[in-house]
Amino acid sequence: MNIFDILNTTDIKAPELPHYKHVEWDHPDVAFRMYISYISLFFDFAVLTYHFSTPFHPKFYVKPTRRRMLRLHILSGCLETAFYAEDPTYYAYAAATFAMIAHVPSTFYQIPTVLGIKAFLVPSLNLVTAIHGYFAFNLVLNPTSSYYLLSTYMTVHIYAWSRVFFAIYYRFKLFEGHRFSAAMLTSGMLLIPTVLGLRGNILLVCTVLVSDIALRQSNNPEFWTSWTTEHPRELSATPDKKVILEALITAAEVSNSIPQLANKSPKDRYAHICATVMTANARNLSPREKAHVVFRAIDSNHDNVLSVEEFKDFLLTCGISQYEMQDKMMLVTLFEGRKVATFDQFCTWFTKNWIHSNTIMIPRMPSTPRGQAKLVFDTLDSDSSGTLDLQELQHLLVSWGLPANEAEGYLKTIDKDGSGQIEFKEFYAHMSTVWKFAIQSFVDEGKICIEG
Repeated sequence: MNIFDILNTTDIKAPELPHYKHVEWDHPDVAFRMYISYISLFFDFAVLTYHFSTPFHPKFYVKPTRRRMLRLHILSGCLETAFYAEDPTYYAYAAATFAMIAHVPSTFYQIPTVLGIKAFLVPSLNLVTAIHGYFAFNLVLNPTSSYYLLSTYMTVHIYAWSRVFFAIYYRFKLFEGHRFSAAMLTSGMLLIPTVLGLRGNILLVCTVLVSDIALRQSNNPEFWTSWTTEHPRELSATPDKKVILEALITAAEVSNSIPQLANKSPKDRYAHICATVMTANARNLSPREKAHVVFRAIDSNHDNVLSVEEFKDFLLTCGISQYEMQDKMMLVTLFEGRKVATFDQFCTWFTKNWIHSNTIMIPRMPSTPRGQAKLVFDTLDSDSSGTLDLQELQHLLVSWGLPANEAEGYLKTIDKDGSGQIEFKEFYAHMSTVWKFAIQSFVDEGKICIEG
């Protein structure tokens, strides 16, 4: 008798319930599933406490429909703890019903905006959500089945476990730049075998491969780049961008900083550069003017265009190896298949990444909501103009996982006068979702440095 014969029992009588008191603990696979379920219940409270005590990600709140879907998703998910009820039969009906009409549809709705590497996570989450719906449907037909009840309960915990692994990886500084994807991957590889056995992970891998092979045929380089790029939860740029911006800003100080910085570790060099060039106290140039300084430093033959060779030579001078250039594809987003890049193309690329890499130097942490909003506003206002450009804000929101059309629509509702600029008054009053999440990100990531 295998684990599915043991667990897929549908003839348990109501008086013998609850199920969790009548499982065969001597069977190692059954015991493993039960231990995971108990730990999952503990993490339910931890994850819910975290989410209700910290700002939600802006992608859930800038669109009213998405806000309603999120609330429905959380409420319906909380009802799926029926396995622990004294007599879970009636709760099983409720859990399965809410899963079918609320949790599964709301999950499918949210999947396209998932963070991390979509090439892996979108097919994986679609598969897990379909499996969740399958078990919920069978639970309606077999409400006394401990197998279907526990499987319905377990498949809803992929995201909860991903938050746990994300916290662990963040605490120990693991998988930087791919932390969200790594957390989701670990969560899936843990929970899917508890429901489907080892064949579950084989099914998962096959689903991802088939999906990506099919989408690869689209011949849309822009889509494929976005599909295979990590979309981080954090405000900061990816490690690739941090490394390349470190080199770019080093170039801006090429005449006097490279000799002093040559013997420093990459971490110390980056901290030094940020402290002297990227902070608010050093912002005496607009982003375009800064981009021009960097452009001139790289344009060694002064022909007003950057060649791939010039850029590679510059990166090598700044300590970036050929291997790192190839491995991190540093040149792709700037040159996009071209042999040269004009100043306008370089400026657009440079300023898009600028706001993500600031280290914030402040005398003390603001204690009021208005002060926190002003701190975020000034950080995003990279040219100190007193307004935020809609294009920069849209890029920020898209990098956070919002679809471009939703980000554009949301910003249009804020920019009521159609000026294309957001003033602080509008930002503070109407974009609280953005600045509350941003200030939390600043704190979590250690981007705020207190002077002295």
